[in-house]
Amino acid sequence: MMYPLIKYMLASYTRSYRYFAPIAFILISTLFIYSYRPNPVMDSYAVTSAILFIGSAWLGLNFLNHDQGRQAMLLIIHAGSAKRYYCAQYLTINLITVALYFFALVYPILTGMFDRPVTGNDLLLGFLGHALLALLGVTLSLFFQFGWIENQGRAAGMLLIVMICSLAGQSVVNKLPVALEFVPYLLPPVSVMINMMIHNEGSLTLTVILTCVYCLLYSVALLVIYMTLSIRKDAAALIRKVG
Repeated sequence: MMYPLIKYMLASYTRSYRYFAPIAFILISTLFIYSYRPNPVMDSYAVTSAILFIGSAWLGLNFLNHDQGRQAMLLIIHAGSAKRYYCAQYLTINLITVALYFFALVYPILTGMFDRPVTGNDLLLGFLGHALLALLGVTLSLFFQFGWIENQGRAAGMLLIVMICSLAGQSVVNKLPVALEFVPYLLPPVSVMINMMIHNEGSLTLTVILTCVYCLLYSVALLVIYMTLSIRKDAAALIRKVG
């Protein structure tokens, strides 16, 4: 049942043309970053990872709102369960972002935009940075969709504030007492990932591995919370309708 659901969701989204703005933002921003050469490898990947985080959150919000939940209940019934429906939604958005982070990863290599040859570790770290921040952006967007916050302007504003705080987390730490250095780890760890990439030249240290694992676990935790609350919310809505 998952494949037909994903296929239907992709078709429905592409017909809405709401994908154009976030995808154009990611592609144009990436091309702009590499509009001159040479560029440092990991610093450039850190910047395009941040761009992908913003674009993926925007893409996710547009995807989740493109039909404003009008067909949600019908699709849940056809899917056989709310869990399967929400998993299909999440997988569909992430499938779209895969092509985008491969573009951001491979384009500068093919066009010779870097100041040195790209090593295997560079490529692996770049892939992890792009993939994990894209995943985090998509996961954050789940909590700001129309089904959760009906005022879409307010939802977009709240998501923007969360993204700004996430990107600025490491800078904020420098102005906080030492006892509050954990703050960026409570926020979505975007600044932590970017800081790790900027200060790393392709070496896979324990700190790098732990940072990537933490970012992945943060997304997984958010997804579990979202799935649990959404399924309960849908069950309560169905009970109210039945009476």
